[in-house]
Amino acid sequence: MVKIKFVRELDQMIYKDQLRDKQLMWRVIDDFELEILDRDPEEINQSLSQMFYYVDLKPLIIERLINQYYYYDFDEINTILSFAAQMLLTDQYEEVSFLSDLRLTMKRYFSLEEDQDDFDYDQQKQLFFKQAGWLIDEVTARAIDEKKQDEQYQIFLESLRQYVKKQEFGPLCLVRWQSNKIEIYRGNGHKYTREEIEECLLEAPIHIYQFVEDEEQISPFLALNPQQILIYPEDDNDPLLTSLQNIFDERLTIIHNQPFPFSET
Repeated sequence: MVKIKFVRELDQMIYKDQLRDKQLMWRVIDDFELEILDRDPEEINQSLSQMFYYVDLKPLIIERLINQYYYYDFDEINTILSFAAQMLLTDQYEEVSFLSDLRLTMKRYFSLEEDQDDFDYDQQKQLFFKQAGWLIDEVTARAIDEKKQDEQYQIFLESLRQYVKKQEFGPLCLVRWQSNKIEIYRGNGHKYTREEIEECLLEAPIHIYQFVEDEEQISPFLALNPQQILIYPEDDNDPLLTSLQNIFDERLTIIHNQPFPFSET
């Protein structure tokens, strides 16, 4: 059991909603203290971080967006806030060290220590603003950068969509999509060799596109430009799959829970 102390009754009411969403059992001790009966540190820590972000940090980020960066469009502000929330409340950026550090910083102030039985929410909040208030400006600037990069990437994807629409369509492709390699087959079962792919790449006018290392896996599909692409993925969450879907739209189908029809060669 963990006791969470508050100064404001309103904070306690908001935190109750967090606990209900996470289906944690709790009881009210008094107007300013709750006792959580479930000993689930991960869920409790997440609820504390969410509480702090939505009640305290989010209004400050909005204030900076308006007063320092002159954002007034509601949709733009919401997009930036979405990136900020992803940075501070999810593991989406855990592989990007300078962004994951932002989340780790906040978690240090809103996480239970091992065997900790009492947590003073307002005390931790004050410590955060005293010691880590810089994070507000940092996460705001980083979220703006992410928004701008996303806009540029969407422009990039749109140019690829227009490219594949204007080129002559190639034959059906079936794709064995694994984390360490991607194999492309013709509909008759012939596997494209590396030499065949490289020859197609040399003939296709896609040199004008600047691919980052991971996105180079997209270029063979642009060069082949299949009439239809059937992908058998090992991992549906591969972000490159999302990019390909955005480019080829209804011409791409992901096949779930079915074996790949051709044997490895």
